[in-house]
Amino acid sequence: MPVYDTAGEHCQCKESGLPKALTTILETRKIPNALLLLGNPGIGKQDAALQFARTANCQGEGPSKILACNRCKSCKKMIAGMHPDIIRVAPVKGSIRIAQIRELYGAITVKPHEAQFRMILIQDADTMNPEGSNALLKILEEPPERTFFVLTAATTDTLLQTILSRCRQVRFKPASLESIRKTLVDAHHIDPAMARVAASWSDGSLNKALRLLNLSADSNGTDWIKRRLWLITETAALIKGGNQSDRTALLLLAEKIGREPELLKDSLAIIRTFFRDIAVFGHNPDTIVNIDFSPLLQDIVRIEPVQQALAQNALEWLTELHRVEKKIKANAGVRLTLEAFFLKLIPARQTA
Repeated sequence: MPVYDTAGEHCQCKESGLPKALTTILETRKIPNALLLLGNPGIGKQDAALQFARTANCQGEGPSKILACNRCKSCKKMIAGMHPDIIRVAPVKGSIRIAQIRELYGAITVKPHEAQFRMILIQDADTMNPEGSNALLKILEEPPERTFFVLTAATTDTLLQTILSRCRQVRFKPASLESIRKTLVDAHHIDPAMARVAASWSDGSLNKALRLLNLSADSNGTDWIKRRLWLITETAALIKGGNQSDRTALLLLAEKIGREPELLKDSLAIIRTFFRDIAVFGHNPDTIVNIDFSPLLQDIVRIEPVQQALAQNALEWLTELHRVEKKIKANAGVRLTLEAFFLKLIPARQTA
């Protein structure tokens, strides 16, 4: 079950594990044409959408309207991912394109095969390009019979206002870092120090924390323990080197990170935590995220004659990293953008 914040109007129903807004819809069976589930990546939005569809179409004798029986034909097909009326659209190479939305036209021109309510799940809808957004809007303007859409997104920033106006929004609040840390220690028997690292990196998502520890099913074969070690070690080496002879290493690091765009966001998040640790290590070392890299941070501080200047550099790197992420999200070239960013580490270090 996803772990997320249970406070406020978007609280989690203890019986179903779903946000209260979704269980209210299930109780009335008045399903809107489109739902928009908002929250950090990995927080459980897709699982909630699938559970919602399963419960809405359950044919068995569940204990209540908000719980699926998980035994009937419909439930079993959905659990197995084999139900013909659950259609999923996901980003390809970082974005959802118009061709993917156009493919929906053929699927929704006919009535649902088996389900009372067919679900079209559009994952990471905030990655749709403008053409795809306009194509989806046309569908939402004339919704097909017995079909509802569920869009998931981290934010509404890139979604058309006209799409937002046609969706009922449900916000998933992130879990507290302490609740994730405790779950990792108690339920997954993770070392407390590493549980703290994973929780701090998680953005309030238990699944993301598990991914960093190689315990998540959606890691896509990536060894995140080794990747984190590599990213922090390489970044630290560049900062410690601080001369133009490191240019080749900088370019190589940018090339390797840019080679796997599907890992880019989480990779940059790891680097961000390291910059943040540099900024705070000199005056509050007990609050660092990457506690297992304390000796490396000590080395960096030791070679810097003015700790305040180093902390200021780290804050500037954090600001610049935010700009990098915005540029890449706006379709700037990944490798060139990363090269320009990493090259800024050396001048910033030299002028400290």
